[in-house]
This record gives sequence, structure tokens and C-alpha cells, in this order.
Amino acid sequence: MDEVVAEFLVESGELLDQLDLDFIALENDASNTATLASVFRAIHTIKGTCGFLGFSKLESVTHIGENL
Repeated sequence: MDEVVAEFLVESGELLDQLDLDFIALENDASNTATLASVFRAIHTIKGTCGFLGFSKLESVTHIGENL
């Protein structure tokens, strides 16, 4: 299980880095639907993995982000 959690941390870190870039891009062009879709995909991926791993509190946080 530790290996799975370690992979989750790596993948989530990469997704969060991409989210940072996407948020900056949306500040410059809020109408970019591809960037907005990328934001929701990243959040959804993190949420799904949290659910799979049983990280219910973090899953709840990402679920809120998904509903913004």
C-alpha cells in the first residue's frame, strides 16, 4: 500500500502543478474551455484516487472543488 500512496503523492503533485498553470492561464483568458476542462479533470482525478485509497476527508475537499 505504501507504494500506491507514494504514487498518489507523485501524481497529485503533478496535477497540482498543472492546476497552478491552468489557473494562471484562466486569469489571462477566462473563456478558454480547454483549460477549464483541464482544471476539472485534475480535480476529478485527485478525488477519484482519494476515494479509491479511502482518504475520505480529502475526497470531500476535492468534491467541493469539483462543484465550484
